[in-house]
Amino acid sequence: MVIGTKLRKQLLLAFTAACIAILSAQTIIRHFWILPTFEMMAKQNDRIDIQRVESQLQQQIDALSKMVFDSAAWDSMYDAAKNRRTAWFNNDYVIADALERLDVNGWYLYDTNATIIGGGSFDNNYQPYSPDILEVPQHLLDNDLIILPKEIIAESKAMTSKIHFLKINELPAVTVAYNVTKSDGTGSPVGTLLLWSFIDKEFIENLTPGLADDITYYQGEKAQALNAYITSFFGHENTVNTPIEHDKKLYIGVQDKHANLLFVLSIPMRERTYDRSLFDSSLITGLLISGSVFMLFYLYINQQLLRPLSEMFVSVSSALNHKDFTVRAEYKGDNELHQLGRGMNELFMLIETQRAEIIERHEKLRHISNTDAMTSLANRRALDTHLETLANDPENINENVSLIVADIDHFKLYNDYYGHDQGDKALCKVAQVLKAFTKRGTDFVARYGGEEFVIVLSNTDAQAALAVAETLRKAIESAAIVHEGRKDVKFVTLSIGIASKAVSQPFDSNTLFKQADEALYQAKAQGRNCCVLSR
Repeated sequence: MVIGTKLRKQLLLAFTAACIAILSAQTIIRHFWILPTFEMMAKQNDRIDIQRVESQLQQQIDALSKMVFDSAAWDSMYDAAKNRRTAWFNNDYVIADALERLDVNGWYLYDTNATIIGGGSFDNNYQPYSPDILEVPQHLLDNDLIILPKEIIAESKAMTSKIHFLKINELPAVTVAYNVTKSDGTGSPVGTLLLWSFIDKEFIENLTPGLADDITYYQGEKAQALNAYITSFFGHENTVNTPIEHDKKLYIGVQDKHANLLFVLSIPMRERTYDRSLFDSSLITGLLISGSVFMLFYLYINQQLLRPLSEMFVSVSSALNHKDFTVRAEYKGDNELHQLGRGMNELFMLIETQRAEIIERHEKLRHISNTDAMTSLANRRALDTHLETLANDPENINENVSLIVADIDHFKLYNDYYGHDQGDKALCKVAQVLKAFTKRGTDFVARYGGEEFVIVLSNTDAQAALAVAETLRKAIESAAIVHEGRKDVKFVTLSIGIASKAVSQPFDSNTLFKQADEALYQAKAQGRNCCVLSR
């Protein structure tokens, strides 16, 4: 009896120790690995949601910037600024119905002394409105809203822009300004073209469909009260660290150039799909149930308890160590541990699905940010990234790299004759032809801006690049895109400049682009519809 009692006590003690050990192990794993991993993934989701909203807000600002850019780089606007054609500007631009459709509040054309040549503003009800900050020259200069001739000279660029968030009569607003220049970038400074818009609920509703319903807009005292909870300030690098939660929301702030908070956007946090508690009741219940079986049938316990625990541990360790949640263990039993294992399989499947969704969303955002919306070609940002990649590849020093710059001849005449909508269609047709005749995996085609395209040809020498350029020129000519606005020929043609880096020469995209651009100007000087290779 004593031996039996002692053995019973030893078995109970062993079981108790085993239960404590297993419970402790699972608790440690959950506390130090599982919960931190889930929390880290949840925080990453929060960061991605914040970046997604910032990306859409940036696209909205970029859309305003493009409107100003397209009008500022225009010979008619240059003439209006130079000759102070107030009536022309006011009749064509300061139209309440048109501005309301564009969801902007005003256009202004200033001379180089910040004096208004033409323009006007409207309030949110689109009634005439006169904000001093946009109509008094000294206010414009004090707030750095216009572009002065010295700034154009200092930047050595044909087009210089300024984008500012500020308050106009105590309401958040954004201004976008470009210096006025001829379409070819020549001419002395003559003025600044400025567009502005209040940032209010209607402005936020114009973000990508599907986001606006989840975004809440705050300004004034409500925005100031949320200052301590802001995770990221729009336009600031590296401000998204650990997302700050308040009322189950995440907050993005927008400041003016003096770091004064103008308004705040909030989005709801994603619901946490995992149990945050340290101890899982099913784990403890499973241990208690299995304990009685353990005392009677060790082998049964080994099959039903120890092996599932081992498999779960292996699955969790593999997921944590390799960040691979595709590992699945088979749980055929029906006790709590097997249920927990199957639940873990489902949880891993959910994690897998969410990761796939995150990757897909990231890829869509990357595609949007690197694709020209009109032509579906790579945009200038993607081109810069591609050139930077080539520059950082040491293998390129042993290869030829060629760069083609193509410009549609007399495209302004096309737009003037057919209108911008038809001009956009012509751009798309040209883009389709360029893409169709550059099919190698190493060929990179991008819309550089306006009617200008850039093709980067890796592992291609100067003569081969010239042949490609000539093929593209003939393909555009053969496409027979009618151009009644021209007097010389009645079809759309291309002028093309080519530059090439020889083997053993370092890759310098700026030099290559400058050479190709100079060759392009030579092609135009030779009568257009031709290809010129830089020497």
